[in-house]
Amino acid sequence: MEKEIMIKLENVTKIFRTNEIETMALENMNLEVKKGEFLSIMGPSGCGKSTLLNIMGLLDVPTSGTIQVAGTDTHNMNDREMAAFRNKTLGFVFQSFHLINSLNVLDNVELPLLYRNVSAKERHELAEEVLHKVGMTHRMRHMPTQLSGGQCQRVAIARAIIGNPEIILADEPTGNLDSKMGTEVMDLLRQLNSEDGRTIVMVTHNNDQAKLTSRTIRMFDGHQIG
Repeated sequence: MEKEIMIKLENVTKIFRTNEIETMALENMNLEVKKGEFLSIMGPSGCGKSTLLNIMGLLDVPTSGTIQVAGTDTHNMNDREMAAFRNKTLGFVFQSFHLINSLNVLDNVELPLLYRNVSAKERHELAEEVLHKVGMTHRMRHMPTQLSGGQCQRVAIARAIIGNPEIILADEPTGNLDSKMGTEVMDLLRQLNSEDGRTIVMVTHNNDQAKLTSRTIRMFDGHQIG
């Protein structure tokens, strides 16, 4: 039985323009990511990897072309509809964690649920549940500045999955970590993929980590080359 397509890009082009210069970040990208796939995206700096991920995550819009996420054409959504759809369908993990230093771990993880009709009690219970999943319940009253890089990334992953998204997008999730912490975070992402069946797209520079994913595409100058 053919697996459902979770992300579909057709002829996606992205051009960044300033008064002086025009930069082609992506040119005629065609890509399908199937349900339950763990896709890694590799290529040199400036080749369009993060732009591609941002377009997949509906954080940016293509100059031309179409994108479908979880079977939904997002082209005609307004900003509010887009934000609600993103919140429900997508979880994001960034290289620099993007935790709020003035909030403790538990409050950071609860953040995505503030935009939904979820009671404080239920938010708290769900946050504890996902922190248990990533092995961070013993740190839930700590502030991000009291954590190691690997612990911060575990908290960021907990925040990404608290809303039970079908798709996780990870941009260099181990880029700021040492090899041991990087391996732990990679193991966690693989667990979310294999045990929970989440579709994951990860930008990485790490060949060894890319080999652990189900498929790798390589980019160069805004094109997929392999």
